Amino acid sequence: DLAMTGSLSVRGEVLPIGGVTAKIESAAKAGIKTVIIPRANSQDVLLDQQFENIEVIAVDTLDEVMENALVVGEMKTSLVERLSAVIDRLTPEVSPTRQAS
Repeated sequence: DLAMTGSLSVRGEVLPIGGVTAKIESAAKAGIKTVIIPRANSQDVLLDQQFENIEVIAVDTLDEVMENALVVGEMKTSLVERLSAVIDRLTPEVSPTRQAS
């Protein structure tokens, strides 16, 4: 089982959430074995020893969410490729911002 929480920017970037540790612990109590969280929240995760067996996957983009959350096997590659193509068409390329000198 897998649990996810959070929201996305219009460019498909995974945004930080509040209360990440409590959400992970609640998922674990419900029997969830794997959670996907925003990478920006990675340093916020402070789990008690009883929850150390839950897998926490930190992601930055919707593409990473799809890679980790969707079906496994032959169909996964095809589905991820098709969805990525749609996302790439709908969201502009994000270029790094230039720093002022």
